[in-house]
This record gives sequence, C-alpha cells and structure tokens, in this order.
Amino acid sequence: MEKGQKLFYLLGWGAFAAICKLCFFAVLCKMVFFVMFLNNFPNLICFANDVLNSGFLRGLPLNVGLKLRYIYNYDSEVNIVKEKKRNPNPTIKDVARLANVGIATVSRVLNNSEKVSEKTKEKVLEIIEELGYSPNINARTLSSKNINSLSFVTPDMGNEFYGIMYSLLEKKISRNNYRLIVFPLIDQISLEKIKQNTDLIYQTDGVFISSLSVSSIFQNRIPPKKIILIDSYDERFDSVYVDNYQVGKTAAQYLINNSPANSTFYLVTFKELNNEFTSFVFKKRDEGFLEVMEEHNKKVNVIYSDLLWDGGYKAIGTLIKRRPRKYSSIFATCDMIGVGVKKYLEEMNMYPKKDYSLIAVDNLPISRLFQLTTIRQPISEMVEIAYEMFVSSMEGREKAEHYKLEAKIVERET
Repeated sequence: MEKGQKLFYLLGWGAFAAICKLCFFAVLCKMVFFVMFLNNFPNLICFANDVLNSGFLRGLPLNVGLKLRYIYNYDSEVNIVKEKKRNPNPTIKDVARLANVGIATVSRVLNNSEKVSEKTKEKVLEIIEELGYSPNINARTLSSKNINSLSFVTPDMGNEFYGIMYSLLEKKISRNNYRLIVFPLIDQISLEKIKQNTDLIYQTDGVFISSLSVSSIFQNRIPPKKIILIDSYDERFDSVYVDNYQVGKTAAQYLINNSPANSTFYLVTFKELNNEFTSFVFKKRDEGFLEVMEEHNKKVNVIYSDLLWDGGYKAIGTLIKRRPRKYSSIFATCDMIGVGVKKYLEEMNMYPKKDYSLIAVDNLPISRLFQLTTIRQPISEMVEIAYEMFVSSMEGREKAEHYKLEAKIVERET
C-alpha cells in the first residue's frame, strides 16, 4: 500500500476515534448533568415557586410551583413537602384563617373599605387569588329553591338602633343581589300574626333576628336552619353580640370613678317583661351595673322608662322634682333614654361635670348631637359578621359560630 493511502487511512481512523471520544464525552456530560439536575430539583422548584409568587411572571397561574411539587414529592432540609390538594370550594373562613385575620376584615377587603390597611388588604387579596375564592355567593352551588331574599325580625323599627341596623344590613345584602323582608314586632298583635304565618319566614334563604328570643317566635315549630342572631345569644344558632352584663359593669365603674363621694346614683332603664319579647339585653345591663354598685356599697335609685326620648325625660322627672342638693350620677341603659334624661337636666339648669354625670349605651348619631357620653355598640361590625356567617352557612358550614364583640366608652360632654 502506498504511503499516501496509509496516511489517509490513519487520518480517517484518527478522526473517527476522536469523534467517538467526543460523543462519549458528550453522553457522559449529559448523564452527569442529569444526575446534578435530579439532586438539585427541589431547589429549582423553590426558585420557580419564588419567582411566580414574587409576581415576576403574573401571566402564568400562581399554582404552577405547587404543581411542580406534585411531580416530585420530596422532603429535605429546604422543607419541600407534598402539598395537600386545593379545596375546590374555598370559603371566606378559609381566607380569614390563612390570612390570619377575622371574617369581618376579609369582608371589608372585598368591599374595598378604607378601614383596612394596605398591607392587610394586599395579604388578603393574595390569599383570595391563590385559593380561587369567589365572594359572589350567587355563583355558588346553591339550592334551586332559594329565592334570594332574607328575613329580618326586629322588635321595633321606630327605635333608631334597629333602624340603623336595618339600613346597614339592607345595604350589605343588596350588593349581593338579595332583598330584605322586614318583620317588625311592634306589639303582641304583630307577634301573634308572625306566629300564625311563620311560613313567610321559612320561605326566605335565611333569618336575621335582632335582640329577640328564637323560641318566642317559632315556639312549637322547628326554626329554620339558617338563623343568625344579632345582639343576642343562643348556643344553637349563629350569633354576634356584645356582653351586656359587662356593659353594665363598665358604666358603673365609670360613674364611680368620675363622681364625687357624696353622689346620688340613678339607674334609668327599660323594664323587660318576662314574655315573648324578652331578650334580657336591658336586664343584663341592669344586673352588671347593680352588682358593681353593691360591691362599692352604693345605693341606687331605679326608675323604669319607655324606649323613647320622652320616656327618659318623664322618668328622671319623677325622681328629681327639683334641683337636688347632691351631685347626680346617672346610668341610662340606652341612648334614647339618655337623651331624654339630659334634656330634663338642662331644663333644671343642671350642668354636666358640675351637677351630674350621665352615661348611656349605643352611640347612636343622636348621642353625638346631645354630646352624650355613651358605650358604643359596634352595630356596623355586628352586621358585617352576621352577613358573613350567613354566607359561610350557605357554603356548607353546619356548626354554630359565636362572636362576642367589645363595647367601648365614647366620652363626651356628660
């Protein structure tokens, strides 16, 4: 074989061998890279998930990182664990729990309320987006029998306290395509009519009852499943309320702390008869007030009034016939009574802090007008929570929930 041919073959085999070595090296590199990839896969997942959660790739679904975790179930020092399957029907309670806030706070975020900080709002909205929660309960799997109406049973719409409660509740539910049917229990006749026609209440999707006993309304009939009590408590049903016994104690302590030692103490309250209308709201306030007064060896003059401003006017007038020599310390168990009391004292030329101290309960708009020191009833918060309890019950919650809210003193002129 000629030298030229030998050189050609040698070069050919050399090139072939070099190519084989390169291919082998490439395959080896791929295998090493693959092993390294497997060893670092959890960290890659964390990186991908962090990038997604940071908002850098907002166009992609937020749960991509979670889906990667399903592919590679790994538990290591970086705490990558298999995620639970996401609830297909998250509730507002789930959102509140994960965001570590109350149900009312979530509701305020959904309604774009200014009472929530931007940080909290951002946190709640992120949880809502991740869970896929829909606040529109009409889009939920509701029964075809629902007629998008709710009942509101209240003692007296003429009382400003219940009027405000109705207004807030009606505004709240109308935003969610519901209408509110009011059942005012003005007297015994109206109560008997409702007892005879409770089917009207049963035909709505839920019943809000304010300051009344459930048993007195339904008596021998089984109450509707979705009952929410506002300003009263029953362990069988959802309820949001203020501890009225503590309200009375707070009022007593305030008067003791802000009155001279020789003061004469008065309790002007509404006498609740032990009948169907009894809610024990005023009774609890009276008991708390009198207990503290007894502990401090203070004698209390008790007088009963109607739930109207002129009721307080007439009631205090029967006790204070003329300008008293001693300082008067007065607890009116609601603002409407308190306004009447203050009106009478003004006509007697008595001045707050000089001749008397007066504290009431509710913090209605009229109390601001008369500069009445009062204990605030959180009506707005009670309505918010009551509605959200209705929402969660429609979403399947069965166990009754109870929310006790704090009542605080709003100090004004008296």
